[in-house]
Amino acid sequence: MKDVMGIINLHDNGTNIKELTNHRPIAAIPFLGRYRIIDFVLSNMVNSGIFNVGVFIQEKPRPLTEHLSSGEPWDLNRKKDGLFLFYPYYNSSNSLYMTEIKSLKDNIEYIENSTQKYVIIAPSYMICNMDYNEAINYHKQSKGDITVVYKKVNNAREDFLGCDTLDVDKEGRIIGLSINKGDCDEKNISMEMYIMKKDFLIKLINKALELSALYSLKDTVTYFHREIKINTFQYDGYLECINSISAYFAKSLELLNIEKAKALFKEDKPIYTITKNNAPTKYGKDAKVKNSYIANGAIIEGTVENSIVFRGVKVEKGALVKNSILMPQCRIGEGVYMENAIADKNSVISRVKNVVGIYGEPIVLEKNSIV
Repeated sequence: MKDVMGIINLHDNGTNIKELTNHRPIAAIPFLGRYRIIDFVLSNMVNSGIFNVGVFIQEKPRPLTEHLSSGEPWDLNRKKDGLFLFYPYYNSSNSLYMTEIKSLKDNIEYIENSTQKYVIIAPSYMICNMDYNEAINYHKQSKGDITVVYKKVNNAREDFLGCDTLDVDKEGRIIGLSINKGDCDEKNISMEMYIMKKDFLIKLINKALELSALYSLKDTVTYFHREIKINTFQYDGYLECINSISAYFAKSLELLNIEKAKALFKEDKPIYTITKNNAPTKYGKDAKVKNSYIANGAIIEGTVENSIVFRGVKVEKGALVKNSILMPQCRIGEGVYMENAIADKNSVISRVKNVVGIYGEPIVLEKNSIV
């Protein structure tokens, strides 16, 4: 897709996942032992042949920029096009711009100077493994102004809470937008993925700023939906939205199910990330591991069940970790019992011997916690 540029929009609402976003954006949250949330949308773009990708960062950029670096793992360290990072800055009123429309306007030269004719805009927290080519080709053939990608789900009452939903007519056009409040099972969940011509995006940005400096892209599309032709493209593959602690916890552990994992991870569409040269995991003579993902560089001397263990974690002798997520460099001390919990990076649990949460509401130990 040489005629398509990608924009990853990180203007997300982290209110319900703030324990993990106090030091990082949602896009930089560690996921499933070795990835970051942003790896999925980045991999989708390069697997779809999109090699001009702009990442619009809202705040706390350091963890994300360290992870992305030059973009080499995604083949985006290129002389022509490649990976472009756009950092937040303070405006004249000494406050961060509030919407993605404002940040796009402040970096409009990037869009104007691109050689591509089309743009696909996507968030980071919609986890899927999608070839964008089919949706992009549909948009080109439909001759609409915007194509919005969505998935029809039957689990909206429990999942996708707070996500945008679409009312779609028989011709596939949007006739209304709302928020999923969990009032019924079946919903058309917007993946917040927009496809349009580059020139139309530039016009949309300028129109939005004429209306309000606080208008988001979604607000703008909603405002103009009767004046412009907005089509939809229905996606039917794996999709989860990581927009809360409960969603992050539940959807991570669900991927321990091999059938769930196969729906997300595909041989012909690999998910790329940074490779680190850690030593293999070391298992002590009394170690017991059941239905868990253990990354390299870990040391397991105790028991781990139905859990995700990242690089460099140490579970000491006599410790039992169950239904939990241990991020990089955590240490679980001797005799500790841990269940339904998330330990962020560099956390140490040794003095408190019982750390037990509820499966749907896990205990979260923030980064660098000592318990």
